[in-house]
Amino acid sequence: MAGSEGMTVRRLAPVRLGWIGMLAAGWALAAAWGCGGSSPAETSEDAGSGSRSAVVVAPEEARKVYEQKCSLCHGTDGRKMLAGAPDLALSTLDREAVVGLIQYGKGTMPPHKDVLTAEMIEALADHVETLKP
Repeated sequence: MAGSEGMTVRRLAPVRLGWIGMLAAGWALAAAWGCGGSSPAETSEDAGSGSRSAVVVAPEEARKVYEQKCSLCHGTDGRKMLAGAPDLALSTLDREAVVGLIQYGKGTMPPHKDVLTAEMIEALADHVETLKP
């Protein structure tokens, strides 16, 4: 190259995360992917606004959404405790508290009031109740 005499090129050192860093990065990516997405069937313009319609969510549909959005951290049976997620099978929370946690999140769990319909959140709370012995 013309005029590049005397220039030195420095190489950047590769980033070394180690196994703990890689594990944490994987959990963060997986949680963001599993909890953050939505599809048109799961969203609603009035989600979380308090307006209720007579839409009933089938338990099977709630189970499918649980498996898509919740099972990554809580496991399909509610017992897997990835990234500090509580064991849902041992939860002593009442249904209203579960609805609130799904709506507003807590800790690393993101809120879902703007992602899921109010009816789906209610159905998910019902599904969580089925995970208890």
